[in-house]
Amino acid sequence: MNKQYTYAAIAGVLIVGSGLGAYAYLGGSANPIALVTGGEKVEIKPTDMVHGSPTAPVTIVEYASMTCPHCAAFQKDIIPKLNKDYVDTGKVKVIFREYPLDGAARMASAVARCLPGDQYFSFIDLLFKNQMNWIKDFDNNNQLTKEDILEGLSQMGRFAGLSREKVQSCAEDPKNLALVDANWMEGQTKYNVNSTPTFLINGTPHAGEIPYDELQKILDPLVKK
Repeated sequence: MNKQYTYAAIAGVLIVGSGLGAYAYLGGSANPIALVTGGEKVEIKPTDMVHGSPTAPVTIVEYASMTCPHCAAFQKDIIPKLNKDYVDTGKVKVIFREYPLDGAARMASAVARCLPGDQYFSFIDLLFKNQMNWIKDFDNNNQLTKEDILEGLSQMGRFAGLSREKVQSCAEDPKNLALVDANWMEGQTKYNVNSTPTFLINGTPHAGEIPYDELQKILDPLVKK
């Protein structure tokens, strides 16, 4: 029987099973750019993945986990509207920062880090839209393992032109993992992130999904400043 697993179970199986239990080593970038908007400081780092105009007056930093269903819902329901009304018009830029809640999300984030610019965001979108297609028990042994996740990511990687060998290399790349771990650690220690999604909108934190009408009420006054 092909057993379905909750996202909470991934942490126990994958992290313990593959030795990913602690995000112990940090990478990160030197010389962050301090952007002061609305009286709040937002640090934009050279390694940040930024979607939108660098000069957009409003900055949204999203901390998200690739295995988080609420993050996937935000990506599906809100991001297209946000892009159309605010990002594509130069009003808002979105910075996506990895905040993996488990080993599967950590691997997926590392694979995405092998892709530049728009390809990165397209792959993130693909993973969110297909969570149940790459996070599953492929060999039907009632266990969710690192090998299962690698298989799922390899299937997704084909759509981005990545071979299975490339996906595995990216998932295990120390530099990619260090960047992911650095964002996770910074989110916790600097911005008190403890759940996903969490947003920093011009430096002001907002935890959890934000309905689009509520997001507009937050953004419109900032855009008009």
